[in-house]
Amino acid sequence: MESKLKLLSLKILLVVLILFLNICCVSAAQWEVGVGQTYNNIQTAIDNVNTVDGDVINVHSGVYFEDVTVNKKLTLKAHSGDNVHLQPVNTGFTVVSGGSGSSIDGFHLDNSPQGTGINISANGCTVKNNNINGGSTGIRVYGANTTIFSNALSGQSKIGIMANLTGGFFDISKNSVTNIKGLGTLNGILISTNGSVTNVNIIKNTFSQINALGINSSVFVIQLGKSKGADGNPEVADIANLKVTKNLIIDINAASAIMGMEIVTSSVDALISENKISNLIGTLGSSVYALEAAIVGNGIVLVSKNNISGISASEQAVGIVTVALGDLVLMDNQVSNINKANASAGIIGLGLLNNAKLKNNIVFDITSPSIAAGIVGTAMSHLDVLFNDVKRVVGANDVSLVTAGFNTTTVQGNNIEGDGSGIGIVICSPNGMINYNRIVNYDFYIQNFLFSSFGPTIDEMLKPIDDAIKKNPELEPILKPIRDELDKLFHELENSKTTASFNWYGNNNPDSGKFFIGNGTLIYSPWLILTIKAIPSTIYQGQHSMITADVYTDVAGGYHRADADMYFSGSSVTFTTNLGSVGSKTVLVPWLKGLAKAILRADEGPGIATITASDYETVKCFVTILGASVTPTSLYTVPMQETGTPLEGLALALLILFNGFICTIKNNK
Repeated sequence: MESKLKLLSLKILLVVLILFLNICCVSAAQWEVGVGQTYNNIQTAIDNVNTVDGDVINVHSGVYFEDVTVNKKLTLKAHSGDNVHLQPVNTGFTVVSGGSGSSIDGFHLDNSPQGTGINISANGCTVKNNNINGGSTGIRVYGANTTIFSNALSGQSKIGIMANLTGGFFDISKNSVTNIKGLGTLNGILISTNGSVTNVNIIKNTFSQINALGINSSVFVIQLGKSKGADGNPEVADIANLKVTKNLIIDINAASAIMGMEIVTSSVDALISENKISNLIGTLGSSVYALEAAIVGNGIVLVSKNNISGISASEQAVGIVTVALGDLVLMDNQVSNINKANASAGIIGLGLLNNAKLKNNIVFDITSPSIAAGIVGTAMSHLDVLFNDVKRVVGANDVSLVTAGFNTTTVQGNNIEGDGSGIGIVICSPNGMINYNRIVNYDFYIQNFLFSSFGPTIDEMLKPIDDAIKKNPELEPILKPIRDELDKLFHELENSKTTASFNWYGNNNPDSGKFFIGNGTLIYSPWLILTIKAIPSTIYQGQHSMITADVYTDVAGGYHRADADMYFSGSSVTFTTNLGSVGSKTVLVPWLKGLAKAILRADEGPGIATITASDYETVKCFVTILGASVTPTSLYTVPMQETGTPLEGLALALLILFNGFICTIKNNK
């Protein structure tokens, strides 16, 4: 009897186990919608009692005139290969809290003029592969953990994508937002937070042809937080980790203001990288900023490899301006063609509490009828301005580099070139080092900062406080200490102590009047000088001589070849010869870490070749070219050219048969 009971118990357990496994393995149901399908419209399929969380609503070709509410966790998708149009009265898809976790995939939405394509008030939703045309707003999101992927939005009159995030993550990638046109303020993406958000990723999106109409119109293409709220205070988006990369912003127009990116967040770490922003055009009375970021977290802010060009406005036009409380790094960006505004600037980086580094940036063609600046760097602690290339900054008042490290400042290896006027470098620092830079073709090579050179004097700035004390003597105990502290601070800023030895000024004997000491100290000697040499200096016809120009020697006789990695690169040395060729009679060779090389080919008759090297200053050397050698053993083999960089593989050997001689040319590229 006991064995029978055990057997019965085992059978019952087996049946229960089979039932449990069957329940667990039940797949989601798929409900078909369309002509000749189970349901004629989408909402009926959703509302049916048999449709439960996890099911799929598969919609076939057709035009659906309905506003759809999603209140279950569903996958709504257009049938593969079908053309599914939704034409709502107000909102195409509304996902409420019961629809958390839903997905909307592959629909074509034609919005009413004031309508919204997709409105999500739920968490964990995915919107992908949809085409959303017209309406006021393409997609609205209120919630957390949302993914918006590979959608095409066009023809909206206000906003492409709007999000008020409550937490979790927000991923928006590979979307296209185009042809937004309307009055007032327009947005490509507008993101605010109503809670702490862990991650926001805005990656590989395209924004184009956004045109704000009207006198006071403006465009904020990518906007996270706001620089100013209604009360004049910034609205900081609470986002821990931020990544804005590989987005394209192009062809944006407005009368009042344009922000290609306005990012104001509390992020601990922020990466803004590899974005391309071009053709932002503001009309009369406008200010245009291609990339503006204020990151008030305490981590690292990296703004790198962004390419910005074609920025035009009437009041202010700026390529990149970044403010950070943590360490700021602006690296490998290229900014060009900023023009027409009363104040134009390429890159502005402000490290408000810690360090700032501006390195390997390229800035050129910054023009203004009034004020033009290439790169401006400021740090409350230490400032590094390294290996940047700044050219063609032109204005009634122009400066290529402005550097202010209120603890220490290092300006090294930069290549800056003026148009014959303006200032090369303005420095404000109690301990400034300016070394191994190319600073050529300016009215002033280097200036220590002086308030009166750029605006009102210190006394003029303090006058409003002095007047207030005279008018209200009872306020003197309050205002006088403030006045004294400001006076002390302003004079400290004007007391720059600058060591600027070992720079190349395009002149072996630079004019001392081009160095402005101000109220501090400025030591600019010894400076670098241009030299040229030929090895060997005597060759036969058909042979070669290596011509080397460098600025490794200073005017006091010091030799700095060991410091080549600290030197500038870029621009060109012009080599010429009156006999033989250096490629032709003239060749341009870029500077590479303070060095440029050319090869003189003795491919004409014998004589004495005069070879010159010019970079504003011109120096020359001579090579004696003899008649053809009797034996091939007298041929000179040009050694491998030193470039200052590691070799990439083996040097290329070219064997050329000419008149029975073999000439080996080795060039390190």
